[in-house]
Amino acid sequence: MSPTNTSRLGRAASSAVAAAALLVLLGCAWRVCGASNTSDGLWLELTIGFIAGGYVALGWLRPARVGITAPQTMLLLGAAGMVAGLGWDCRTGGLNALLSVCQPGTGDFVRAVRLHWHLLPATHIGMVAGGLATVPLLRSLRQGCRRQFCARLVQNVACSVWMILGMSAGSLGFLDLAVRFAGHGAPAMLGGMFAGMVWGMVASVCVYRLWFAALAARKLHLRAHEPLGAR
Repeated sequence: MSPTNTSRLGRAASSAVAAAALLVLLGCAWRVCGASNTSDGLWLELTIGFIAGGYVALGWLRPARVGITAPQTMLLLGAAGMVAGLGWDCRTGGLNALLSVCQPGTGDFVRAVRLHWHLLPATHIGMVAGGLATVPLLRSLRQGCRRQFCARLVQNVACSVWMILGMSAGSLGFLDLAVRFAGHGAPAMLGGMFAGMVWGMVASVCVYRLWFAALAARKLHLRAHEPLGAR
């Protein structure tokens, strides 16, 4: 097998392992919130499809060199913190309150973000805290990561913001689908939150890849217009 094929298989395996781990955390979230299994099939299939598609996109945007990539690590730690916070929010009635006021078909994104923060505070705090844990973890495990963007706090916070926005957008999208299909409730909302979190990370990676591409293009432009004696 050629080195190129081996590299591709390694990236695919890394994405598959990370996606499977995220689906396990999704199952934990459903168990924590007490979701029934009678109408979960549709939302499970949709969530698997969106998560798999998101991890394929991440694998293309941010290929793995060794093991799981920084975005994948952040997703997993963020999801773990999210599930831990969800347990507290379910105990205090936050999830049921959100389901009662966040009705399908409204499409009000700003209101959805506010409601998610207000009614599921521990869920969001846990997700952000888990994501922030990526910074010291990667710096301790990968020495080269100290000099890379993946371990910078500002980038990590930016990724967290995109993940939060993605969670709200995903839940709205899944609840809108629930207008046409049976099963509106916790499975639809949680499936949308997990799917949206993954695609929020995809959006974040796209933004910083475009940023670096713009910086590189600017340097080339400036280099091309330098006087010959200054080169």
